[in-house]
Amino acid sequence: MLRVFHHYFSAKKLTFFLAESSAIALACVAGAAVCAALLAPAGTRAPFSVMWPTLVGLGAAFVVTFQFTLYLLDLYDLRIAAEDRVRGYRFLKAAGVTAMLAGLAMLVLPLVLPVRLPPGTLLGGAMGALAGTLVVRVSIRALVGAPDAVLLVGDGLKARAVVGAIEAGGEDGFRVVGMVDPRQTSEPLEAVARRLDAAYVVQAADDMRGANWVEALLRCRLEGRRVYDAAGFCERVLRRIPVLFLRASDFAFADELTMSSMRRGFKRAFDIAVSAVLLLAAAPFLLFVSLAIKLDSRGPVFYRQERVGLAGCTYRLWKFRSMRTDAEKDGAVWARANDDRVTRVGRFIRRTRVDEIPQVFNVLLGDMSFVGPRPERPVFVAQLKQQIPFYGLREAVKPGITGWAQIRYPYGASVEDARNKLEFDLYYVKNGSLFLDMGIIFHTVRHVLLGRGAR
Repeated sequence: MLRVFHHYFSAKKLTFFLAESSAIALACVAGAAVCAALLAPAGTRAPFSVMWPTLVGLGAAFVVTFQFTLYLLDLYDLRIAAEDRVRGYRFLKAAGVTAMLAGLAMLVLPLVLPVRLPPGTLLGGAMGALAGTLVVRVSIRALVGAPDAVLLVGDGLKARAVVGAIEAGGEDGFRVVGMVDPRQTSEPLEAVARRLDAAYVVQAADDMRGANWVEALLRCRLEGRRVYDAAGFCERVLRRIPVLFLRASDFAFADELTMSSMRRGFKRAFDIAVSAVLLLAAAPFLLFVSLAIKLDSRGPVFYRQERVGLAGCTYRLWKFRSMRTDAEKDGAVWARANDDRVTRVGRFIRRTRVDEIPQVFNVLLGDMSFVGPRPERPVFVAQLKQQIPFYGLREAVKPGITGWAQIRYPYGASVEDARNKLEFDLYYVKNGSLFLDMGIIFHTVRHVLLGRGAR
């Protein structure tokens, strides 16, 4: 795992992405140059020294287009990418979308750009980009290697929870090769790790009293293996902090929680800039949505609701109204799938998350940040604090329109969902930065385009 500005991300995924970028660019340029040379009329073949700026631009365009399409289809999830290598369904869809865009470019580019591409350039570039991507996809295992072996020290509830977390969010990058209790085996822990060729050794025992495990873990570390406790492994590798493993000291001693005045200033400036751009870009569409809400059902266009913000202070949240005005005549309840309280227009704006855009006003007023934990209502917060340990830690940062939990976990509509989302929120509370904020906003675009995580 690599760490940039407190955020952890997969070195394997980065290697795979960069290898594919290079393959697409090089194969695209080569394919375009060959086709242009073969299809050029006799005596009109342009020298490569003249063509190369055009070919480089073409290669860059195919890299962005093809890789963004692959990203939309989840083909940078290593587990899905490995499965699709056999079936090829998602890859064919991505290739088809890219081919359609290339065909459209062949028709439009001559009309809007003064540069005229030699005959066959776009076709050759598309074929080369497809071939380069196919080579990388077929050789994915050679590029990223086999899943890293994980040895768990412990075989109880905590160890099984780590196994479940790896299966749910490990993206095929890790495999558990053993669970061992040092008190019940005569073989030294480092010998077990050596025999199983474990890259990671994770202390996940429910109770380690009576076991001489610290020195054994140290010997594993000195042999070059990565040694973590269960919470540290989940934070660094799975980008979540399970409540089951959390201790108050994990946050009390975390330097990352201390936010300097400069960092607060940069984050505030970032929030204002992003919110202002979004508001200006979406203004015509928002007028149309307002009119549609008004014509679809009786009641106001906007809906204001009390939510819990930074340090537990409450504020009034702005949203487009997506439910009937009598939706909560019997009291506050969780939103649910196929909620019959939702209006026709409301169903569309909830699925596309357009109903969230008026929260930009809350960001501009300083009640919210653009990125942060999802704001909840006081009545639900009071319940969840009683049922879920450390739930109040979400209030250490401003709530957000989008967030790490929103893009990593489906819409929550139960206490169990709230507990799972809290684990991602805690990761953001501890490791949040402008770098992570920009990544979350980028991922949010995909969720909005594909209608994910909304009810």
